[in-house]
Order: sequence, then structure tokens, then C-alpha cells
Amino acid sequence: MHWQGGPITVFDTETTGAATGDRVVSLGAVRLDAALEPEATLHLAFAPGIPCHWGATRVHGMSDAFLARHPPFAAHAAEVADFFGGQMAAAHNMPFDRRMLGGEFERLGLPHPWGGAVCTLQLWRRAHPGQRAGLAHAAAACGLGRETALHGALEDAWLAAQLLRVLHGMPPAPMRLHGITNSPADLEVLA
Repeated sequence: MHWQGGPITVFDTETTGAATGDRVVSLGAVRLDAALEPEATLHLAFAPGIPCHWGATRVHGMSDAFLARHPPFAAHAAEVADFFGGQMAAAHNMPFDRRMLGGEFERLGLPHPWGGAVCTLQLWRRAHPGQRAGLAHAAAACGLGRETALHGALEDAWLAAQLLRVLHGMPPAPMRLHGITNSPADLEVLA
């Protein structure tokens, strides 16, 4: 399969939970050019205005106190929209991430910032029927893995971007991980 889709932004969200009304607490995104070469990254955290479900906190490791020190999503909506730029978007389990991030834009009365959508989970299942298709399993099958035990939005976006590349016959690209760029200067660790 050879990529014909043009530029694409691969993203992942960490959330307060998975139910209707839950909010995005972190966004990681990797913008790829038309040749699927990495161009830029975005890594933000948000004060969701509601508590995180204990199960969500266990997955991403961000406490309510840590998140409360960050701005709400509305403060970065324009930056996020500019980063996506109306291009195609991809995620591993796109229906979930599209619902969660799209919900943040809908609450603000704004359109979704992407054009079409690609789900790397569905692509993986088509290419590897019968194999486990979760992000960790698909990445491991490609010789990739998380650097930490917790799910980080940027790292998971990078892993999904790597899967997109591998599924289109390309080798993984060097991952450029970095911390949350909108954290207060005096906030050093997850608390």
C-alpha cells in the first residue's frame, strides 16, 4: 500500500474518561508531510473543569491538581486548529479520539479542524487480520514500544504515526518526544 493521501496530522488524546461529557486533558499531535515525513509536533495539557475518573488517571498519570494548573482547552483551540490546518487527520481508534477532540470544538461552537479521517487501528486490522490491534501490540509487532509505562498523548501519536508509515511500506522515523509545552514554568513533574 503506497500513501496517496497528502499531508496528515496524527493525534492522540488523553481524557478524563470515556463517557459522554468527559473532556480532553492532553493532546499530542505529529504533523506529517505528503511523503509521511514528520514536520512538527504539538503537546498540550488542559484543565478539564471536571475530575478525572480514577481509571483514566491510572492510564495517563495526570492528577486533577496537575491539570488544574493548565489553561482550559478554549485557550488553545485556535493553536490546535492551526496545527491541524484542515488537513486529513489520523489516530489509532479514530472514532474515540475524533469524538473527544471534536467534542471540545463543538462545545466552543467551532468546526472540527481536520478534513478527512484515517484510523490506523482499522488499517492495521485489514493488513494483519487476526492479530491483536491495540496500539501497544501493533507497535510491538513493528519493533516499536512506549518509553514509559504511562500513556502519553504525544508518544501515542508518534506510535500511531509510525504505524501509518510502516503500513505504507516506510521505515519508522526518529521520534521527537518532548514535554507538555503549555505547562507553567514552575511545574516540573506530574503530581
